[in-house]
Amino acid sequence: MTRPCVCRRAELRADETLCPRCRAATSGRLRRLPLLYRLLQHELQPAAGGPSYRRVRLVEAPLPAAGDVLTLRGPGGIVGVLEDWWGAMQASRSGAAPVIAGTYNDRASAAAGRLAFHLDYIVTWEQGPQFATEIRRLDEQALAIVCPADTLERGTRLGPCPAADPDGAVCGALLRHYRSSSAVTCRWCEVVYPPSSWALLKAWMDHDREEDQEDVELLAG
Repeated sequence: MTRPCVCRRAELRADETLCPRCRAATSGRLRRLPLLYRLLQHELQPAAGGPSYRRVRLVEAPLPAAGDVLTLRGPGGIVGVLEDWWGAMQASRSGAAPVIAGTYNDRASAAAGRLAFHLDYIVTWEQGPQFATEIRRLDEQALAIVCPADTLERGTRLGPCPAADPDGAVCGALLRHYRSSSAVTCRWCEVVYPPSSWALLKAWMDHDREEDQEDVELLAG
């Protein structure tokens, strides 16, 4: 006798609670969640993760943290959900309680890793569908913040990032503005340019462009 999987796209055998497709998707999400957890830190304080650039001192003040990011990184967020499921899975098998240790990044990796290791059991566990659904929800929420839908588009091309490191070297990575973000963020050096700095950003870009043109002219003799 078969019954539908939680995805409604496949029929399950008597000993299954998740179909092979849902198992593969859940495995991928468990591998991705620890990385998403680490990347969400940059969304709390966008300029904090980047180098200290003299030319962009005005954008180094922390920007307001988004509530959904705090929820995912705070108590009951990604780490809490993963550890709760790890503990529930262990208890259902009469196993030892999980040993919780290390940084939150370490804890996210440990819990996700143990759950992925025991997927053979989880796909037969009665709580498997609920587990897969909650892991999918967490993954979608985090992914929507770290990699919003419009990053798949080209965005508006602005020009090279003018941020300079302490030695004076200019970043030069291409800056683009995406509709989902009010600020412009360099994908390479992670410096954030809020709208209030855009006039100065353009001035920096124009200045660097003029210097490059002068260098070309000098080389041309």
